[in-house]
Amino acid sequence: MFQPPTDKPLNSLGILDAQSVLDRYPIPKSDPTHSRPTRSLRILQMGSTAYRGGVATAITTLCKTLHQQDHDVWLVCDGGDINPLRAQGIPCTVTDFAQRPGAIARGAWDVHRVMREFRPDVVHVHGRAPALRSYLAGRIPDWFTLHNTQFTERVGMMDIGVLRRWLSPKGRRFFVLNDEARAYLQRSMGVSPSKVEIVFNGVDCDRYHAPTAAERHQARAQFGLKRDQTAVLFVGRMHPSKQPLAVVEAAKAMRQAGRDDVQFILVGEGELTDAVQQAIAGLGLEATCKVYGWMDPRQAYYASDLLVMPSLYEGFPMAAIEALATGLPVLRSRTGGAAETIVEGKTGFCCGTTVSEFVDCLMGVLAQPQHLIPMRATARQWAEQRLSAQAQAKLLIQHYQTHLGRRR
Repeated sequence: MFQPPTDKPLNSLGILDAQSVLDRYPIPKSDPTHSRPTRSLRILQMGSTAYRGGVATAITTLCKTLHQQDHDVWLVCDGGDINPLRAQGIPCTVTDFAQRPGAIARGAWDVHRVMREFRPDVVHVHGRAPALRSYLAGRIPDWFTLHNTQFTERVGMMDIGVLRRWLSPKGRRFFVLNDEARAYLQRSMGVSPSKVEIVFNGVDCDRYHAPTAAERHQARAQFGLKRDQTAVLFVGRMHPSKQPLAVVEAAKAMRQAGRDDVQFILVGEGELTDAVQQAIAGLGLEATCKVYGWMDPRQAYYASDLLVMPSLYEGFPMAAIEALATGLPVLRSRTGGAAETIVEGKTGFCCGTTVSEFVDCLMGVLAQPQHLIPMRATARQWAEQRLSAQAQAKLLIQHYQTHLGRRR
């Protein structure tokens, strides 16, 4: 059940209190060794951007930010919305990341041609498919980012046993998003902890800014929200792991409690889209629970009062940090990235992964929705200080530079 915000540590529940988070992830202090100008690097980024979601957003945001910090960046990807990168002068090569022999061969040749032309100082891959192509092109990736707490389950007939262990960790060193992923690489893949660094996904705090009063008013009007209504937002894939049907259950519970002042907005697409829409219609919730499909989520963040993420598992979800950057508190499950994004009662709230735990927690939070208002400024400040794309990109460059020096 939901507990009122408290200043006491919540570590027994798996959530860090504010001071514990500050101790564990302190704001970087000025350091002459870190503030010295570093030479521009040629950085080859490789990862899947074909499908809308957090990984694609993380990769494209990183490319843009590194480019803004005066590094030469080239992206090898499998499509998606990459025209904004090209418009900024970032070369993008589209290849096929499917796990088929022909696609693997073509992809390896595409990567080989890019490497021969670009001559990168750093090869940074995001996922197993681009890592394999880099390896076959003649270069072991310098860095491999694991965007979840573990590698995906079997994706091909060879992806099993000793061969799976050998194929998966293709990189000299690794970036992970949390301690669970670091432990997984050591336990399941035999990767030395000394080769693993924790670096968060970063959010573009200029693009995802706190809305002005006029922007918030306009956004709420776009979604048909009245002044006295509380808007609860879900943004993500309509996938079983994200549990969008739990949001429908929450809408049902609110109606049963006589809370017609709470409106639910679901932004996203996926295999559960039809099931979610049918559940809404079957329960007669059309007036308070609406599915909008995929859209740029910024207007939804501006309009809403709380983002909810009842996921079964996460890596380091972009939706959570985008919401915080706009000043939107987040209620999410205790999965990957929770300790780094949620300061209980200050930037948001955490709950278990079961539907009943999520609904109970949400009911408790919305019993006093006025408490969400002062959390907006704290959420924005937390994102600016600890989760900005600029800060995370600078940290990546420090790691790149350190290990380039060691290799030489």
